Amino acid sequence: MKYLGMIAIFIFITVNFVFVPGLHAQTDVLADETPELVPLTDADPALNPDMARAADIYTKLMWAAYCRTGEHNIRESKAAYDVLIEELVLDGESIEDKVLSIQGISFIYTERAALRFLPRLQDINGAEEDARKAIQLNPKNVEAKWILAKILKERYISSMERNGRGNQKIKALEEEMLSVGQQIVELDPDHGEAHYYIGGIARYLGKIELAITSYKALTRILPFKAEYHWELGDLYETQNSLGAALQSYERVVTIRPEEMGVWNRLGQLYLQTGDDSAAVRSFQTVLEAFESGAVPRSSRNRSLTEIDAHSGIGLAYESQGNFEKAEHHIISTIALLEKRALSMRSGTRTSRATSTDRVKLAVRIRDARYTLAQIYIRFNEAQKAVDTFEKILDVDDKDVPALTGIGIAYQMLDDVTRAENHLRKAIELSSQKELPDAYNALGYLYAEQGIRLDEAAALIHRALKSTPTSGAYLDSLGLVYFKQGKLDAAIENLERANHYLPDTPEILLHLADAYLEKGLKEKALQALEHAVRIEPDNAELRQKLDTVKFGE
Repeated sequence: MKYLGMIAIFIFITVNFVFVPGLHAQTDVLADETPELVPLTDADPALNPDMARAADIYTKLMWAAYCRTGEHNIRESKAAYDVLIEELVLDGESIEDKVLSIQGISFIYTERAALRFLPRLQDINGAEEDARKAIQLNPKNVEAKWILAKILKERYISSMERNGRGNQKIKALEEEMLSVGQQIVELDPDHGEAHYYIGGIARYLGKIELAITSYKALTRILPFKAEYHWELGDLYETQNSLGAALQSYERVVTIRPEEMGVWNRLGQLYLQTGDDSAAVRSFQTVLEAFESGAVPRSSRNRSLTEIDAHSGIGLAYESQGNFEKAEHHIISTIALLEKRALSMRSGTRTSRATSTDRVKLAVRIRDARYTLAQIYIRFNEAQKAVDTFEKILDVDDKDVPALTGIGIAYQMLDDVTRAENHLRKAIELSSQKELPDAYNALGYLYAEQGIRLDEAAALIHRALKSTPTSGAYLDSLGLVYFKQGKLDAAIENLERANHYLPDTPEILLHLADAYLEKGLKEKALQALEHAVRIEPDNAELRQKLDTVKFGE
C-alpha cells in the first residue's frame, strides 16, 4: 500500500474537522440549540502499522520542507532528510513496497541533493551521489537530472581552470553535460533553464545547430524575452543565415525598440542583403534617438553606437549613389572617432584607455578614412581621395592599401609618374596573397598608356591568380590584350569580365572597342546601347554610340 496520498487527505479532513464544528456551533447557537458531542464507543481510532509509518514519514517530510524555508535552518533540513533516508533503507533493501513508491524515494534523494549542492553546504560530491541515486530510482526525475546538470557544469568549469581544454576528462564532461541537458528537455520540452543550459554549452563547443535548436525553444517558451531572439539572431549570423538573423533581430527591436545596438546590427544585415533603403531606416533610427536625447549621454558605449550608425548609413547612402550624404556621414564617423581618441589621451590616469584600446581606435580611424577615400574614387573626386589617403600615409607611409588607393587616384588625375611610384611601392611592400589590387592597378595603368604591355599582362595575371573571378581584373587583362592586338583573347576576357560584373559601362565600352576592331559592329552597338541605358548622361558613351551608328 502507498499511503502518502492518503495521509494528505487525512490531514485535510482533520483540519476541517477542527473548524467545521465551530461553524456548526455558530449555527446551533443562532437556533438556540446546545451542541453535543457523541462518543463513538465501538470505533477503533488506532492506525494500522503502515498508515502510522506513512504518517511519520509525512511528518518528517513536512519538517524538512519547513526547515528549508529559512536559510539558517538548511542544515536542520538536510539532517531531517538524512534520517528519512536512513530509515527508508534497511540492509541495502528499500521498503518502498510497503509505504513509499520508487518515485517517492527518488524525490527524497533529489531534495537532499538540492540541499547539498547549495553554497551553504558545498557538498558537491554528496549532491552528485544523491542526484545519480534519484535518477537510478526514477529515470524520469527531471529535477534530479537538472541538479546533476548543474553539478556537471561546476565540475567542468573547475577542470577547465585547472587543466584547460582538450583532455579526455574534459571531453567526457562535455558529452555528459549535453546528454543530461537533452534528456531533461525530452522529458520536459518547456524546461527553459535546460534549453538555456544546452544552448550556452553547445555554442561554446561550436555545435551551432544544437544551440539554435535550444534558443528557438526558448523563444517559443518565452516569446517576449528579447535576449533570446538576440542570441538566436547572432547564432544565425555565424551560419550566414542572414534572412533568419534579420527576423530574429527585427523581433528584438519590436520587443525593445530602445536597443540601439540591435538597430545597428539590423542595418548591417540589410546592407549585406542589398536592402539599402531598410539599412538607411535602421541607422537613421539610431541617429534620431541620439539627436532627440532618447539615449542618455551617460549610456554605456553611447559614442561607439553613434559611430557605428554614422558609418553604416554612410555606406548605405554610397550604395544608393548619394555622394553628399555618404561623404557627410563618413566624415562624421571620423570626427567622432577622433574625439574619442582625444578623450582617451586627456583622461585621468584611472579613466585612460589601455594601449590595446588606443590601437584599436587608431585602426578604426584609418579604416574610416580609407572608406571615405574609396567613396571619393567611386564618385570621381580624385583630389579629395588623394588628400584623404595622404592622411593615412602621414601616420604609416607603408600602408599598402593606402598606397594602392592613392596610386589609383593619381591615375585618375592623369599623374602617371606619381601613380606608378605609389603603385610600385605598394607592390614592393605587399605580397600576392595580401593585396592583388596593387598588381592590377599598375597593370591597368600601363595598359591605358599603351606601355610595358608584357609586364602589364604579368602583373594582372598575378592578381588574377588570387581572385580568378574578378571582373575588374579580367577587364584589365582584356584591355592589355586589346592594346597588343590579340583581339580574340581580349574579347574572351572582356566577355568574362562582363559576366562577373554585368551592367558596368567601362567594361561594356572596352568590349565595344574590341568588337569594332574585330569587325563585329552589331555586337559593338548592342554593348554601347546597353551602356547608355545604364548611364544615359554619360557624354563619352553617347558620342561613341553616335560615331558607330554614323559609320554604318
